[in-house]
Amino acid sequence: MFDMGFMELMVIGVLALLVLGPERLPQAARTVGLILGKVRRSVSNFQEDLERQARTDELRAKLRDPASTLLKDEFSDPERDDSPEARQGLAKSVKAIEETPAEPSDTKDVSK
Repeated sequence: MFDMGFMELMVIGVLALLVLGPERLPQAARTVGLILGKVRRSVSNFQEDLERQARTDELRAKLRDPASTLLKDEFSDPERDDSPEARQGLAKSVKAIEETPAEPSDTKDVSK
């Protein structure tokens, strides 16, 4: 953001020490740090809001455009097999799982 080197920071520190004195310098540095932190958080939140709004507008534009296949391509799985044979195999697997009897649980009788 600012192109400040070590020497510039040293000059600012020495001037602050001379102007504020050693008693008020720590409190002033703490206050400046808190203010800078709040400003950075505010700028960061503002940037996130702008990016979120831009993504939302982009998605709305994609959804409104029926010729756009970009959204469909983003959510399609290239390894997905939609052939009838694959669907039959999947149906057989599901049926086999449903027909498999449940194993008896190993519950112990604690009533004794």
